[in-house]
Amino acid sequence: MCEKKTLKGKLWLVVMACAAILFSVAFAFSWHQKEEYTPSGHPMLMAVRSGYNHPMVIPVAMAADDNYTYPTIVAITSMMINSNSNTHYDIYIMTPGNFAQENKQKILSLQDKYENRCKVTFIDMQDRYKNANDRGHITTPAYYRLSLSSLLPEIEKIIWLDGDVLVCGDLTDMYNISMENLYYRGFLDDNVHGADKFGINNDHYICSGVMLVNLAKLRADNMEPKFAEFIEKNNDKLEQWDQTVINVVCYKNTGVLPAKYGVFNLGPEWAKSHAGTLLARDRYTADEMQDAYENPVILHCICKPWGQGEANRKSLWWDYAAKTDYFEEIKAKYNS
Repeated sequence: MCEKKTLKGKLWLVVMACAAILFSVAFAFSWHQKEEYTPSGHPMLMAVRSGYNHPMVIPVAMAADDNYTYPTIVAITSMMINSNSNTHYDIYIMTPGNFAQENKQKILSLQDKYENRCKVTFIDMQDRYKNANDRGHITTPAYYRLSLSSLLPEIEKIIWLDGDVLVCGDLTDMYNISMENLYYRGFLDDNVHGADKFGINNDHYICSGVMLVNLAKLRADNMEPKFAEFIEKNNDKLEQWDQTVINVVCYKNTGVLPAKYGVFNLGPEWAKSHAGTLLARDRYTADEMQDAYENPVILHCICKPWGQGEANRKSLWWDYAAKTDYFEEIKAKYNS
């Protein structure tokens, strides 16, 4: 009897050992296919796991008023044309309360055009920031990016794009750049003394038009009330509007994006000289700037290519405009 019990015990141990081995193998395999889910319910795999045929979901935020409908459509069109086949973009577009329904429908049509490889969600900002300084060429929606952390509470990290960009490559590598201890990363701006009047020595002043944003840290540190307080106290001093707010309030926790993510369309000569104007320790080299201008992933068209004047890469913007469903309307609006 004792021998039978001993035999049964040994068999049970063998079965348990085999089960443990099978579980370990299954767990290891499932880890490689582990899915994380965005608020919209799409599976998201980090790029290091992109060997599997699951979509890489990248959240992107933009702002638009009625005047920026067509540039926004061109920007999204360029992003979709140049994305990897397994990249899906969740696009959040922040608009004022009077944004036309007709323009919403035009932007929403991109979901069907690109076979649901992008999802567009509008965020009605109503009259937020209506009292913020918008003198010059900036409009109120420029400030909307300061509210992202509270408006998208389930998203930890997001890419911000102004509507005057062309996206010439997939954004997965950009999205996977580390944001440890940072609120924002952006392209180094040449306004190297932009924070001086506030008593801040910020040698890495960034452009807010193309950014990687750490929403989780902004929430954790409760930054939005600090933005609002700064705007209220310094409204008449905001020479670069939301960009001033970010570079002064967050200067200890801003970082640099590679130049290819946000290089300006100011021409090859500017690209060569830009590195020499920068003060940041991790500033761009002349070679990096030249390569970024020749092979941008995100081109920031601060010289508007839809305007009547000359602008570098103007023909490139119009090439993408021609690929939209609204090319004739775009030509009529801008008299081209």
